[in-house]
Amino acid sequence: MFKTIHFPIKGTFYYAAELAIENDLLPLHAPLIFKAEPDNTYDAYAIQIWCPVTKKTHPSVNDTDKKRNGLLLGYVPRQLAPSLCHCLKSGYPLNPQVIHRAKKGKLIEIDCAVELHLPWQQGLKISLINLWIIQQQFFKKLRYFFYH
Repeated sequence: MFKTIHFPIKGTFYYAAELAIENDLLPLHAPLIFKAEPDNTYDAYAIQIWCPVTKKTHPSVNDTDKKRNGLLLGYVPRQLAPSLCHCLKSGYPLNPQVIHRAKKGKLIEIDCAVELHLPWQQGLKISLINLWIIQQQFFKKLRYFFYH
């Protein structure tokens, strides 16, 4: 089953997502990098999402970020992380890319797309989890709209 899933990057407020948006490092369909973080104390399946820094680096990007070859944008949602971590460990090419980015006040939104080719059972499971994540994001936006 060939499936494209879309999900929001979590934790963008706490990492360098604002810096990446302000310096135009995240055009639509820009490639991203997934890095598994197995020694994360909160989630053993945590996957970091990085924006690669190319020749287009700006003075505001500090030296430690350049040494890592990118900017940490955030994490894959916890519900999707176990499935995607399994794909990463097995060497499956995920090819993540940016499909939406916006900054509204303190709210930073970056959505990512990943193409998967999985057996139909795993594809169905990931699709249902993805649907649930998208609904959570929709209600979060509604809450933000009405209370801010």
